[in-house]
Amino acid sequence: MNTLRLLAPGLKQALSNRTVQLSVLGTLVLVACTQVRIPLPFTPVPITGQTFAVIAWPLLFGYRVGMASVLSYLALGILGAPVFAGFESMSALWGPTSGYLIGFAAAAALLGRLRDAGLTSTRSGLAVSIVGAQAVILLFGSLVLSTFVGTENAITMGVAPFLAGDVIKSALLFAMIRSVRWNAAK
Repeated sequence: MNTLRLLAPGLKQALSNRTVQLSVLGTLVLVACTQVRIPLPFTPVPITGQTFAVIAWPLLFGYRVGMASVLSYLALGILGAPVFAGFESMSALWGPTSGYLIGFAAAAALLGRLRDAGLTSTRSGLAVSIVGAQAVILLFGSLVLSTFVGTENAITMGVAPFLAGDVIKSALLFAMIRSVRWNAAK
């Protein structure tokens, strides 16, 4: 008798070779995109490429792979691996940028569920999903940042400087995801 099937019926699918491989690859892509970093002199929050990977992976591969990639990335940082922007590790989880890291998991969960439900297969659904994910990341990020710099400064330092870049990333993500045929097929 297959013990794995008795213990958790969905576990076999969740731990399939493809899921694990894509999750590991997603984590590596996220770590690489994180190091694309432009520090800004007026804020502790740098411009990075990680939001691109955080949004792309669940849109391309769904909830399980997207969440596994982001949670693995966060776990590596918690364990002390220098995976966060500027090759930081656990210290980034307790500072002004920690809200953005929390927002990554929330955005990946949201996008993965929307994608798995087929809501990102239309142009409007995809656009709203990408913008919504960007908003979730900025919301979590600015909420935590506000505890360090105050609410007004959190908008000035943690939201406004990133809006133009988020528009560019959103347009690139929209074009990339729409060009991938298998996204529409789940």
